[in-house]
Amino acid sequence: MEDAKAEHDVLAIAKTIAANEFPVERASVIGVDRESGRLLRLSPFPWKGNDTDPPLLRWSWIHARTVKDERDVRPETVNVDGEVTATAYIDAKDAWRLRWPFVRPHVRTSLESLQALARDRAATIGFIRPAADGDVLHLPLRLRFRCASEDCVEAHELPVLDWELHEMARLSRERYGPQWATRFRATWGTALFEKYDVHLLLSSYAQAPSRFYVAGLFYPPKEKEDEHAHLHHQEHRAHAKAES
Repeated sequence: MEDAKAEHDVLAIAKTIAANEFPVERASVIGVDRESGRLLRLSPFPWKGNDTDPPLLRWSWIHARTVKDERDVRPETVNVDGEVTATAYIDAKDAWRLRWPFVRPHVRTSLESLQALARDRAATIGFIRPAADGDVLHLPLRLRFRCASEDCVEAHELPVLDWELHEMARLSRERYGPQWATRFRATWGTALFEKYDVHLLLSSYAQAPSRFYVAGLFYPPKEKEDEHAHLHHQEHRAHAKAES
């Protein structure tokens, strides 16, 4: 159980948008607490109507004071009390080698296993590894996949609240006009699942703790990035920062 008030250094691994229809969900930042290694959901985000300055990047270490959200039954949810400070950034170099240690402890076998934990209020956030035939659908934005596990009994289609994917969809609409959906799907659809070692960060809704949405994507290359690919990734991050 989270203390009434606490200070945390949190590695922000996902940033989500709000959902305004049932089940309603507030925008949040999901991250890994440095001291305990546990996943935390900082909600709502942005707080006081503003993002951090400059806007918070995924894979940034942030320092925040938090209080337990007594109205939220999900054990990982805390509210932010005061200012949030970004202190460092973990790079994606060497096939995301520096990021893997923060993901690996939170990988579950399937969505079904995560739903079982959520029903017991044991965990409502976790990573799952989808099979290579996953795909992105629109509108509204959602992912269709099967878990790469024998525990998976059926294909899943989950809403996407991941800020990054929504931002990439917005940029595609602005850049490609009527062809945006085809271009977007070519990058973030089946090709992504085939080329990268995709893991989906799934989170349950506060209003429906056994129902899940896609809160973030973790997609290191299946093979180590060469220097050119790594520079491209850095440029992509800088562009996303400039557009946020």
